[in-house]
Amino acid sequence: MNTTKVLIVGAVLAIGAYFVVSGMKGGPAEDKAKSEWFSKADANKDGKLAPEEVKAIDTDNDGKISRDEAKAYGIPASVFDKMDDNKDGFISQDEMKTYGG
Repeated sequence: MNTTKVLIVGAVLAIGAYFVVSGMKGGPAEDKAKSEWFSKADANKDGKLAPEEVKAIDTDNDGKISRDEAKAYGIPASVFDKMDDNKDGFISQDEMKTYGG
C-alpha cells in the first residue's frame, strides 16, 4: 500500500475517532464547527469521509495536514491541537493512526 493510501485511511480513521471519543465535547460552538467542516468534507453527503474526500483536505498533497489546511475546512483548532501529538503544526500519518486512543 503506498503512503498516500495509508495516509488517507489513517485520516478517515482519525476523523471518525474524533466523533466517538467521549471526552471531546466542546459545547455548542465547537459542535457547530464540527458539523460545518464535516459537511464540507463529506462531498457526497453519505455521512462518511471517503479517501478522496479526505485527500481534498491535504491540498498541497504533502502527506500531512497543516493547521492552515485544517482551518480551511473549518476543523476547530482544538481538534487539530488534540490530533497534533508532537505539536509540530502538522497532523502526520502516524498521528492520524494513533488519534483517539
